[in-house]
Amino acid sequence: MSDQPSATKRADNFVLEPIIKLEVADTSVNTEKEPPKKKKKKPDSLFQCEECEKEFGTMRQLKTHIRTHTGERPYMCTVCGKTYIQLGHLSDHILVHTGLKQYHCRQCEKAFYRKSELERHEKVHTGDKPYQCEICPKSFAQKNNLVMHVKAHKDERPHECEVCKKRFITRSKLTLHSNRHNKKLKKNAIYQREEMVEMCDIVVCSKNLNNV
Repeated sequence: MSDQPSATKRADNFVLEPIIKLEVADTSVNTEKEPPKKKKKKPDSLFQCEECEKEFGTMRQLKTHIRTHTGERPYMCTVCGKTYIQLGHLSDHILVHTGLKQYHCRQCEKAFYRKSELERHEKVHTGDKPYQCEICPKSFAQKNNLVMHVKAHKDERPHECEVCKKRFITRSKLTLHSNRHNKKLKKNAIYQREEMVEMCDIVVCSKNLNNV
């Protein structure tokens, strides 16, 4: 009888010992995971754009943003010559040349080059509009639409036409506007060329008459 309690005690020690070690191990793992979470906090010092006063967490983000003001687009597609502000935008563009649309919508037959495009499209079916305007009750399915909407409220037009100095909210609208200038210039060039031809014909005719 005296041996049984001691045997039970040894068994208890054998069972309990690893449980205690596991608890200590879990605590140490949790402690190691805490520092990375602190890094996600908003930094005390931000980098501010002198042009529009927007603030960024890193100098790299600020330098990329400054290109929207300077018009610098250092990343060029070797296939079609299009240029981009960020390398990631160029990488996304190259997918267009491959013709491979690997992300398919389950609700309809549309397919997309990027997963982010599919996720934006799916909100059309769900009606989800998570991006709310703080100025008015409007909400949007895509963040970029909200950004453009807020710029309209603030009358923020950072993109200027070099020809007529008219300003636009987005670069795409500036591009459409600039294309109209280009079409007019082409028409004027054609018209001037036709006038030159007519003048040359008149000069040639008058010379021929004089020779007669």
